[in-house]
Amino acid sequence: MREEDRIRKKFQKLYERYNRPEFLDSDPLFLCYLYTSDEDREFVGLLSSLFAYGNVASIRGFLSRLLSPMGKNPKAFLLSEGTRVWKGKLGPYRFQTEEDTLLFLEALRKAYGETRSQGSDYLEPWFRPLEGDKDGLEKRIAGFQTRLRNTLSSLSKNRFSYGLNFLVGSGGENSAYKRYCMFLRWMVRKESPDLGLYKEIEPSELLFPLDTHINRLGEILNASSRKTPDLKKAKEITDFFRRIFPEDPLRMDFSLSRLGILKKCRMRYEKELCETCELNPICKVYGEKKA
Repeated sequence: MREEDRIRKKFQKLYERYNRPEFLDSDPLFLCYLYTSDEDREFVGLLSSLFAYGNVASIRGFLSRLLSPMGKNPKAFLLSEGTRVWKGKLGPYRFQTEEDTLLFLEALRKAYGETRSQGSDYLEPWFRPLEGDKDGLEKRIAGFQTRLRNTLSSLSKNRFSYGLNFLVGSGGENSAYKRYCMFLRWMVRKESPDLGLYKEIEPSELLFPLDTHINRLGEILNASSRKTPDLKKAKEITDFFRRIFPEDPLRMDFSLSRLGILKKCRMRYEKELCETCELNPICKVYGEKKA
């Protein structure tokens, strides 16, 4: 058996263990499944991913305050009612003031207006590379960021706050684009738990969202030797999995993340966890312990 086939079998066992509905509520993606409309799922997915920093309780508390007034059809509510329902009631979240968040929502209203005029009910057209840019997921994300930042600048009369800058991001050579990579995985991949709403981007184009868990697992699985959680590391980890799953390199993202989120991997040797782990034959920590 070829080495890649052997490794693929190990990952497949982990996939079968964790790629199940009962683990969805441990992921911010679960919020999308509270809504039945695909348009609402995209809208809620963007909010859930871009505000996904801080501890889980804080994120969920803020998103609850943000989404509750919008009812069962949040996108339609925003497009028809605007942001007045939150004024003086939403409050700040981490780096964003209430005004920052309301400006962001107004910018999304304009974004949906523009993409609808281009024949799309989704924001996918804004994820096209800017004119003159090469292809690549980071160029798609930069295109979205630029379009959204331009819209925000027009709404705020070029007063771009720190909170808005952090929320939208400004890219750069070292950025791993973690929150956008997470959102695009949800929107692009056709296989559960992801939603498969976007058609212009292929699953093979995606990059691993470099969260804490994937960052560390990438090292102990010898997918990357880089210490800095930057775009190069995200690409190295993605390339490692592309050799195993060429058409769908992010196939393992959800399952691998469960190892860290559910504390099934401590990134150090623990007998009760490591001896039963599907990945111990390819794990650097396990190998060093057994050497």
